[in-house]
Amino acid sequence: MKNTMLPLILGLLLPACQQQTKPVDFEKEKAAIQAVIAKETESYYKQDFEAWKSTYLESPAFRKYAYWEGFPEKVTFNNGFESLKQEKKSQFEADATLWKGSTEERANENFRITPEMAWYTFEQFSYEKDTRKLLGKSLETRVLEKENGEWKIAYLGYHYFPDTLLTK
Repeated sequence: MKNTMLPLILGLLLPACQQQTKPVDFEKEKAAIQAVIAKETESYYKQDFEAWKSTYLESPAFRKYAYWEGFPEKVTFNNGFESLKQEKKSQFEADATLWKGSTEERANENFRITPEMAWYTFEQFSYEKDTRKLLGKSLETRVLEKENGEWKIAYLGYHYFPDTLLTK
């Protein structure tokens, strides 16, 4: 009986698996992801809470894990979007965002894109706008999910190099 069930099970499962694989327009999705990341960064430094929030997956599944020697605790994290949302709302209202007006450049970008989820890693260089003084270099990771056809950040990760290692 076991041997006759296997072809039947495979016959039912294989077509279902094949139907779930949709082709991805890689360049289109890559551009959309880059636009979401740019919008998140720009709205963060402008302290535009609603625009910033619109780039995130507002879900208990959201995660942020980060390292920066400028944090008193060095490592910060948020499990669920609600805690990050409250943290940033307070920060923006207090006008306490560092590096406002800075410019960012991304290098060594790497994308993995499926129809509903994407993984994006890159190096980011942050500069003072007028002097081009390097403020920080970080290794960044974003995992994005599609929600109602739009990419949203589901995971935010960054690790800043210590100031003593700042080179491009």
